Amino acid sequence: MWRHLCCLFMGFLNWINFFRVYRDKSENRPSVLRGDWLFVSLCDSEGHGSKKEYQGYVHEVLQNEVALGFSQSFRESFIEKERFNVRFIFNRLPTRLQHRACQLACELSLGDILFPQENRLRNYVELPDLKLFNQDLEKNKQQKCAVQHIVAGTSKPAPYLVFGPPGTGKTVTIVEAIKQIWKCSSATNILACTPSNSAADLIAKRLIQHIPKAEVLRLNAASRSWAAVPEEIKCVCNFNKETRHFYYPRKSDLQKYRIIISTLVTAGRLASANFPSGHFSHVFIDEAGHAPEPESLIALAGIMEVNPALQCGGQVVIAGDPKQLGPILRSPLAIKYGLDISLLERYMESCELYSPCSDDDGHKSYDVRVITKLLNNYRSHPAILKLPNEIFYDSELIPCAGIDREKLCRWEGLPKPGFPLVFHGIVGEDMREERSPSFFNAQEVAIVVQYVEELMTCRKGGINLKQSDIGVISPYRKQVQKIQQVLRRKRYDKISVGSVEEFQGQERTVIIVSTVRSKPEYMSFDMQFQLGFLRNPKRFNVTVTRAKALLIVIGNPNTLSGDLHWKQLIDYCEENGAYKGTERMSEDDELEDLIQRLAAVELIDDECRLIPEIQSDYNELAWRSDI
Repeated sequence: MWRHLCCLFMGFLNWINFFRVYRDKSENRPSVLRGDWLFVSLCDSEGHGSKKEYQGYVHEVLQNEVALGFSQSFRESFIEKERFNVRFIFNRLPTRLQHRACQLACELSLGDILFPQENRLRNYVELPDLKLFNQDLEKNKQQKCAVQHIVAGTSKPAPYLVFGPPGTGKTVTIVEAIKQIWKCSSATNILACTPSNSAADLIAKRLIQHIPKAEVLRLNAASRSWAAVPEEIKCVCNFNKETRHFYYPRKSDLQKYRIIISTLVTAGRLASANFPSGHFSHVFIDEAGHAPEPESLIALAGIMEVNPALQCGGQVVIAGDPKQLGPILRSPLAIKYGLDISLLERYMESCELYSPCSDDDGHKSYDVRVITKLLNNYRSHPAILKLPNEIFYDSELIPCAGIDREKLCRWEGLPKPGFPLVFHGIVGEDMREERSPSFFNAQEVAIVVQYVEELMTCRKGGINLKQSDIGVISPYRKQVQKIQQVLRRKRYDKISVGSVEEFQGQERTVIIVSTVRSKPEYMSFDMQFQLGFLRNPKRFNVTVTRAKALLIVIGNPNTLSGDLHWKQLIDYCEENGAYKGTERMSEDDELEDLIQRLAAVELIDDECRLIPEIQSDYNELAWRSDI
């Protein structure tokens, strides 16, 4: 079975290669990286390129310019102010590495890792008595339990899962486990991977607080900008100060490091280096819920050795939250065959070993030999945490945030003092500019700015917010741009404004949400292409769990009530006196509104499609970079 699935991964990666949109996380634009190659051709008077093309390479990506390098023949024929057609080439390396990882998974028989079974687990293993680096973990039963089981290797050969809901200290737990493995045995070598550079940087930053820098390597891709690397970890990076570029050390040099930290894609370099079998005793994958399963395989296939017959081999540890946003794919075919499901989510949804068991009283519990669910939430005020806790986490999360969570309970802008949630109802208008398919809502922009000004100027009750304490989330790129423009004019340019995807893994004291969508006739498109907030439980979950002390949601209550989870949030705010603005429709009006919504949707072949009049306006919308 597992061999068959690996082959499916390889086949459908071709569709990801065609449909997946790789974008710069901060600007939501197609990425151009150092080392990418391109072709240029001279334009004629009508703008058509000639058949002769010159190949070039990206040497540097600057703020508004790209430095390119070409051969001598091109430079000799170049004339100032001539016009050229430029054709950038899609970087196939990540896709090729995923193909190879799937192939190696078949060849190296990684079935015990990819499809673990209880009868393959090791016999009884005694848990170690550990002295933790982070003393705060001593007070947290679940975090300490996870660290002990990871160090003991109780799940071998199956991966150990750390299920970390928002704000529960998942990365802190992973970092502590890495430190304990490093301390307990000098024979261990650890590879720690994440889908993104920022998450890998965070792990490196925390590790070097207790581990000698000479034993840690933050392995960066050659295409990364040196300026993007945090100052604290530059001393452990693979950077050549003479050439001013990242470089890949020789295998013999890499083997000297006890801990190597990289992104999943860059880990493919280690598989290419043909390390000695079993060199890495432990492989950690943090934020694993964000990566497609074949991408996670890059850090395992050709790197991790498994030998269950001899009760030995490496330990795999995978951490994340399958209830938050997963891999972002644009291919309907890839999604149909499950490639939008991360390795972590597949384990927890389809593998019996990681399923919770219910006792006689109906309480669910996990097998701590293979998985730990973290329960203490150190981020949010109980009122903010309550609803997502009930919807996504079986009401098991325990509010443990510090006194800062109360700092806005006395803010005079709250409809109900002591309850730091606001749903501000407004019937705005979905608008588009002539050359952009993305939507914005001018009325909501004004409300967002109003709240920002009220919060930033408030000094009563000890409230003294910095711009970095506030984050603004909106699902549409044009709305993000409009809000940024107005805030910049008012000198609030340090306030983060972005999409849900950009805020995953982050937190702010205050989160303001602009939902934008108001007209029911566009809802079917949002549902079909999973844009906006509607009919996307994971996007809803991430949105409402970023705030520590205050959550403000601005939107049309009648439109949002068409989605179950948003309706629950609006009801929750109304029940607790936290609703303000436009009144919601009566039951009769809601019925009429529902009829209008259904009229905008045409069911064809059991799939939600747009009516033809709307479809023509949106054919390219799902693939454009400014959605």
